[in-house]
Amino acid sequence: MMNPMLKSILGFILLSLASSYLVGRAVIVFLMFKNAPARLEEFRVNADFEVKFADQFRNCEDALMVEEDGVAILSCDAGRDRWNTVMGTFPEDPSQVPSGELIIYHYTSQKESINRVTFLDYPAANNFHPLGVEYHRPSNTLFVCNHHPNGSRLDVFSMDLSKSEATATYRSTIADPVLKGPNSVVAISDHELYVSNDHYFLKRYNPWLSTIETYAGIPGGAVAYVNVKSGTVRPVAHVPFANGVVQLNETVLAVASTSTARVYLYQIQPDRSLRRVDSVKLPFLPDNLSIDKRGTLLIAGHPHPPSLEKVAKSRPRCQADAADCPNVHAPSWVAEWKPDGSYRNIFVSKSDFITSSTAIRDADRKLGIVTGLYEKGILVWREENPL
Repeated sequence: MMNPMLKSILGFILLSLASSYLVGRAVIVFLMFKNAPARLEEFRVNADFEVKFADQFRNCEDALMVEEDGVAILSCDAGRDRWNTVMGTFPEDPSQVPSGELIIYHYTSQKESINRVTFLDYPAANNFHPLGVEYHRPSNTLFVCNHHPNGSRLDVFSMDLSKSEATATYRSTIADPVLKGPNSVVAISDHELYVSNDHYFLKRYNPWLSTIETYAGIPGGAVAYVNVKSGTVRPVAHVPFANGVVQLNETVLAVASTSTARVYLYQIQPDRSLRRVDSVKLPFLPDNLSIDKRGTLLIAGHPHPPSLEKVAKSRPRCQADAADCPNVHAPSWVAEWKPDGSYRNIFVSKSDFITSSTAIRDADRKLGIVTGLYEKGILVWREENPL
């Protein structure tokens, strides 16, 4: 028989773990109640906000600021209306879904022009559904998480932004069982990456189990270390709904956990494994992360997941030009956090610009960009007195 003292200790440990878990899920339920559109309090910092290019592209999930070249790389997919592996939108014939695109936004030019990236020697050009995008400028290497109909993968390209024409030449594809659902990617060198995988159970194969994994906050998602040169792909952290990932500094990696409304901070070990050291609690569910030149973490996400699900379910009825898209809204939330612990909201809206998924900023030029998962164009803000 088990020693009574040992039995009591084990019982206390199990009760503590269960209580901590239940409190965590109760917080998420409370956020869904508090952030319902009827109760959500809108907010904007003292800045000029403007939606741009609404008639030229839509459904941009990720974005990346390349300040040295005065451009932003936008990861957009009009086909997301009918093909979204994370939200669970699948057509009978995926080949009829239009491919996504990468767009270069020249935000420092007088006319703030855009041009679309042309892919060269790319076998999956007609099955391109991008999410996370990363650009390693010293090596002109572009990494894109592509949710291909035949299985998600990480595609690698060469792209030189100094040239007048935006072209990306295909180099390779990384497809591995560890990269089940690659969502976000960050390069720590020209050949080393951390890639988030949002779920263990994917909507396209196990829709019910995927839903349970999301709402129960089960740590089925993972962060994988990828070494392009050696071919190494291995999980280094397990995170509930692992979403945006960004390197805060040389030794710390930040990972958004959508289903726990937190950003987890990990110390990068010499062998590239990760050790969790802290977390940041948020009043909304984070999607993607970015870091500006001054070390400020920008966080975009979703205040009210049920509203986002309604938008996703309504979108298959959209036509190619989005003219017939149902008028369904899901709120947006953008905030910033600094390593000293200071936090500030930037943009909270019910309908002006919906489904925010990424926020990026050129701190020197005081210009920021927000993308919307199911939104036309991008939201650009210019702030006179940033924190």
